[in-house]
Amino acid sequence: MTRWTISEPTELDFDSVKVLRVRIVAGSVNVVGTDETARLEVTDLDGPPLQVSLKDGELVVAYDDVSWPGILSWVTSRRRSATISVAVPWDSSVQLGVVTASAVVSGIHGCTSIRSVSGNVTLEGLTETVDAETVSGDLETKSLAGDLRFSTVSGDLTVVDGSSTLLRANSISGDVALDVDVARGSEIELTSVSGDVRVRLPHNTDVQVDIASTSGNLDTAFDGLSYRRLYGNRRLGGVLGRGSGRLLASTVSGDIALLRREPAGAAL
Repeated sequence: MTRWTISEPTELDFDSVKVLRVRIVAGSVNVVGTDETARLEVTDLDGPPLQVSLKDGELVVAYDDVSWPGILSWVTSRRRSATISVAVPWDSSVQLGVVTASAVVSGIHGCTSIRSVSGNVTLEGLTETVDAETVSGDLETKSLAGDLRFSTVSGDLTVVDGSSTLLRANSISGDVALDVDVARGSEIELTSVSGDVRVRLPHNTDVQVDIASTSGNLDTAFDGLSYRRLYGNRRLGGVLGRGSGRLLASTVSGDIALLRREPAGAAL
């Protein structure tokens, strides 16, 4: 194992990185996939030093006292902040933990795991499975092709131009907004207590729909779906097109809206 202690702005290059693990508190982190040599840039650092290690293709950038299992409950009175950028091979796996820091991950084609307390996370162009868990941090994705599993207390989830075959989101009060395509066999499962859910699908989508709320409003821009009451819930369901995909959504008091994306060039 090779180790570095980083206490000032630094640039480091690495060979043969296959896994990246980052755990920071405040500040920001930017992770990008590359065809070139892996590289770490620390441009700002306040507080205790960062510890960097490389062993058997696993690159770790973290504070020694910030663990992956404990990051969602991490508390300290010591001020610390870091601004870092990491470029790793595009097929690397990424594990990213932040407390209040903002994070951006783009161009990664390996599996990605994320934990955030209140820091906002942006993902772009990821093609493998993403597991994300936040307390109040928001998660935004663009051009996401990999499966997504998201769990939060009050953070919002926004998915733009998504084509995941499996998308599961579980929220207490955070809102969920999806603009997605539903390919054959795709499955979308959304659960919220009081957060609102909005899903926009192509005009010619093929999906089985089953959405329900105890007291929230249900609305759809698609014909062919029917309203009903069942076991005290308001429900809206039916089959659009050939019904080769599946959309399940439920809330207690949050509203659910199923929106229709018209083809490009269509008159408004």
